[in-house]
Amino acid sequence: MTNSIDARESDLKIAKIEAVRLRLPFKSAVSYKSVKQAVGEYVLVRLTLGNGLQGVAETNCRQEQSGEDAVSLAYQVEAFFGPRLLGRDPLGHLSILHDINACKACPAAKSLIDIALWDLRGKVLGQPVWRLLGGEKAKPMPLTWIAHGNSVEGQIAEARKMRETRGYRGLKLKTWRRSREDLRMIEGVRKAVGDDVFLTIDCNGTYAESEARAILSRAVDFDVRFIEEPCDFKDIARQADMATALPIPMLGDQCCETLADVNAHLRARSIGGVSVKMRRTGVTQSLKIISLCEAANVPALIGTDSESRLAAMPRAHLHAAIPHLADLPAETHFYDKLDDDVFMGDFKFADGALTPSDAPGFGAEIDEDKLRKYAF
Repeated sequence: MTNSIDARESDLKIAKIEAVRLRLPFKSAVSYKSVKQAVGEYVLVRLTLGNGLQGVAETNCRQEQSGEDAVSLAYQVEAFFGPRLLGRDPLGHLSILHDINACKACPAAKSLIDIALWDLRGKVLGQPVWRLLGGEKAKPMPLTWIAHGNSVEGQIAEARKMRETRGYRGLKLKTWRRSREDLRMIEGVRKAVGDDVFLTIDCNGTYAESEARAILSRAVDFDVRFIEEPCDFKDIARQADMATALPIPMLGDQCCETLADVNAHLRARSIGGVSVKMRRTGVTQSLKIISLCEAANVPALIGTDSESRLAAMPRAHLHAAIPHLADLPAETHFYDKLDDDVFMGDFKFADGALTPSDAPGFGAEIDEDKLRKYAF
């Protein structure tokens, strides 16, 4: 489905909105908490002006995690928001966001539109987004690799390989065994990669609170910087109690999906860091969350959204521009798990870091042949 307006409209107005569903292949199957996948579903949004300039954005869809598949997300973009975008001036970005927020929920669709508008704004003005955000230069974004191995030995081997062959500066380990096996894995990774790697663990809410206190507190011996979602907390007060009990800061992810969520947890002191995920909050809301974290003297880092190279670029621009993000590696790694995508442009990955280009917008263009190949 494609919405369009009369060609006589201004060349600098949005004339076309597309939401393309994609299936992108992984190099090998990836095991998540709730599903194992060899192919990922994605939605690519393209906003086209009358003069042909395009703003693009893309995100992953995993129904088991977000409740949305590519079909439902593409429908939201085109049916709910398409009519609100046609004929609009992309430089009136905040006015457009105000209007689409009149439609309740749909955070991923709104975030895609927001990111595409930032890309379009940069292309209209002839500037990279990192400069529009106030950045002085295109700084490299150090990256974290997330090891999805199913065994202790598998995660240790994967962590060592990605550190040695790709230079990743950070590593995040999945801990779900609820036993000292997790500690053995963390210790093994630390010995394998050395002391200078930024190490975090993600429990995906699998630990009971008593287990977390008894087992996860020992991870401090291996210089673990954050524990992400150790338990499935039933209320914010219990989470605050755990934050006080653990010697390692807790990183908020699922509990910090909105600006209001982050504000509530910062006030309760129930987190020691925030994972900023642009699938949920785009660029504009992410800036607000980062500013809130800075005011509270709490670190923020860019979390992964199972992004392709195309979706990695907005994250690199955000990291390059915002000083509060500079000290922590971003989890923008998933493109390295993909066998292919539809990105076309200059992708500067070296020594475990990604550097945004000086091209207008996010510097991400679309390979039309691959778009046709992977569209469904």
